[in-house]
Amino acid sequence: MFRLQGGIDGKMKAYVAQGQVLPVSMDTYGGYGIIAIPEMGRFYRNVLLEKHFPNHTAILFGHHGKSLMNLLKQLGIDKVEFNHPKSMPYKSENIYHSMKDWF
Repeated sequence: MFRLQGGIDGKMKAYVAQGQVLPVSMDTYGGYGIIAIPEMGRFYRNVLLEKHFPNHTAILFGHHGKSLMNLLKQLGIDKVEFNHPKSMPYKSENIYHSMKDWF
């Protein structure tokens, strides 16, 4: 999953998140899909909402996260977010939010 856009400060920002497309059949029309992104709830709160990204994104079929991160670095885009594993808190995340899971 990938998005590149201009921020309110006039600088480009992006996010890259790797996951997988789930083979789910849906009775609908148009383009659809269900994507499983590890730690998506945290990524949604701490990146998509907090960093003001809209809900539309690009989906690339394959594991292209490494290539995208290298490309964005070469373009000089330093505001690149990604889905963090459980062991890596986001900068603004309250690490005590999920303490109930420890007991």
